[in-house]
Amino acid sequence: MMKKNSILAFAFTVLCAIVHAQTVTISFTGRDTANRHLQLDRVEVKNLAEGWQETLFWPDTVLTMHVGTGISDAGTQASHALQLSASSANPFHGTTTANLVVKEPGEVTTEITDISGRTVASLRETALQPGTHQLRVTLSATGVYFLTARTHGASVSLKLVNSGKSSQNAIEHTGYNQTFATDKGSIYNTFHLGDPMEYTGYATFNGATVESSHIVQNQSASESLTLQFAAALGMNDAQPCPGSPTIIDQDGNVYNTVQIGNQCWMKESLRVTHYSDGTAIPMGNSTSLTLPYRYCPDNDTANVATYGYLYNWPAVMHGAPCSSDNPSGVQGVCPKGWHVPSNAEYGQLISYAGTQSVYQCDNNSFFTAKAFAAQTGWRSYYDQCSPGCNPSTNDAAGFSAKAAGHYSNLGTTNHYFYAFSDMAAFWTTTDGGCNDRIYMRHIYHYGKHWQEAIQDKHCGLSVRCVRN
Repeated sequence: MMKKNSILAFAFTVLCAIVHAQTVTISFTGRDTANRHLQLDRVEVKNLAEGWQETLFWPDTVLTMHVGTGISDAGTQASHALQLSASSANPFHGTTTANLVVKEPGEVTTEITDISGRTVASLRETALQPGTHQLRVTLSATGVYFLTARTHGASVSLKLVNSGKSSQNAIEHTGYNQTFATDKGSIYNTFHLGDPMEYTGYATFNGATVESSHIVQNQSASESLTLQFAAALGMNDAQPCPGSPTIIDQDGNVYNTVQIGNQCWMKESLRVTHYSDGTAIPMGNSTSLTLPYRYCPDNDTANVATYGYLYNWPAVMHGAPCSSDNPSGVQGVCPKGWHVPSNAEYGQLISYAGTQSVYQCDNNSFFTAKAFAAQTGWRSYYDQCSPGCNPSTNDAAGFSAKAAGHYSNLGTTNHYFYAFSDMAAFWTTTDGGCNDRIYMRHIYHYGKHWQEAIQDKHCGLSVRCVRN
């Protein structure tokens, strides 16, 4: 009888140890009413039974809670000796990175298992030094996985949600820092399986902070949660702007518009010959840093209807000073109710595009050039993420940038047009920090992303306007 009781006591002790060593991992994602991804600025976490509250700040969107009593038990000691946290997006598309914090030198084994417990990749390091080690994880199939690290009898796990495909299953050691990274998403407050938890997300929409719907539930297992926002960021993307599907300039030209994120843009480049006050913009046959001029793309009047005019910067600004504000506040050559965008406004456009998977090429947030380039008029190029490759797949954002090229001069007599069908280049209102040079934004037929540069004021570039 005593032997039986001893066995039962031992089994109970083992069971308690297993429970105490458990972790519950929650991955958070924000979505708007159009089911588009919304970046979470922060997530507030409340344990309604224990009375504690924690906040995760972007880019920390994965919460790890250690099951236990709050006393320094074996599970907590192990997790302090060895920590594992996501250092990039989770969920991810084929490839992600993680930070592994090691407190004592020695052998460390890491492995990836799928939801059924099958090991799909592993890495054995015989002598890792104390500090933060960077791991690169690649997975060839979508699904839920667990990344686990073990050393000195301790182990920690991180839940991974893969929504893309890489060429292989692998774990790579990519870097090391002697400092100890803070495991921001790991909570060591008292938590028991089944505790009632409350989760609330916060994101920025139209320049204001908005709150998601609250999720209140008893938490007994790891899972991925979607925090739903009432805001519909991107709901009208690539569509005519609500209330302004078209606009008319001083000459009577009609332009289509396009909504992208929170901004309403002209879908076509300007081809106006007069300012809104009726002042004419001279046709140029030379360049100037002070006199306004317009030019025909590739020096051909037949191109104006499709590509608009090229304008030098004095023509764009119509006497207004530089502006780096968002919005710029500079009407310049634009119709009433519209303005010339600053460099910051283009930055807002491009940054927003990077958050929308529909505008990304190859699941890369920087590769958005194709999404803004028109479907015709680009020189051919082989890279699948460039506007020149299969142009019929361009223009997901509806911006329809056309490769009107550029006008400039060498010296005082050698004037030339170049990059027609190679480049779409647009003026901003922002001073480039050098004498007579201004920020511009442009896309090349061979480029994968928007590029930023500074350009001489005398040059001729295209112009897009943004609604006030």
